[in-house]
Amino acid sequence: MSAERPTLTQDAVQRAEARVDVAHPVITVLDQQAPRLAELQQGYAHITDNQEQQRFISEQYGFLADSIVEAGPFTLEPVELIAVWSKATEMLGGYERYALAGMVSTAYAIQGASNPDWRSFPRSYIEREGVPEGVRTDAEGLQHVRERLRDIWDSTNEIDFYVYGTNEGAMGLAFKLGKRESEGDEEAKKMLEELIAREKEFKTPVLTEIHENFANVLPILRWTLDEAIEELPGKLE
Repeated sequence: MSAERPTLTQDAVQRAEARVDVAHPVITVLDQQAPRLAELQQGYAHITDNQEQQRFISEQYGFLADSIVEAGPFTLEPVELIAVWSKATEMLGGYERYALAGMVSTAYAIQGASNPDWRSFPRSYIEREGVPEGVRTDAEGLQHVRERLRDIWDSTNEIDFYVYGTNEGAMGLAFKLGKRESEGDEEAKKMLEELIAREKEFKTPVLTEIHENFANVLPILRWTLDEAIEELPGKLE
């Protein structure tokens, strides 16, 4: 991803959420697979147990992971991610969006890996099988895929910065400011009020879902890759 890109603005975010002048391969895949997804959702809707819902997705949605891989290569700049997730929030339920975040992240991260077996990683991940057996000893590939996840972190962090105006975690910052306010710190009170007001002005349901979905998925992916790296032959020698 580019090291320099325009700072997000409200107009850019609004246009991305409306998908104005923003095309992306993942959006195309979602459109193409809409009939099959709608059919699956009829079965999904009758499942009330959370674990069974997740099991259903892991068993039935591998085709979507394959389709996203085939649609690549693609980028995931902040505006693109917002556009993709505006589509996802229209079409998919909660656990489906978590799964999509995993598919999109892995499909992006494997781009450029020399071993073609990495193309099975998105499906393998969504089916809860982790890193495919054929690439578990590919040290270069493991590092490559792990490093590319940072690009997605960067995009989600830029979206968070747009919402909160700070690179510090908003919840942690709010907690610290609230504590200082309770101790009589008027400056902290003002800063907390400004943080709350900014969030109210800039946060949208789509941006909320991006933060929620990727903040949960990316650490799991990084842990999965780190575990495979730690198991590399000779790693502990």
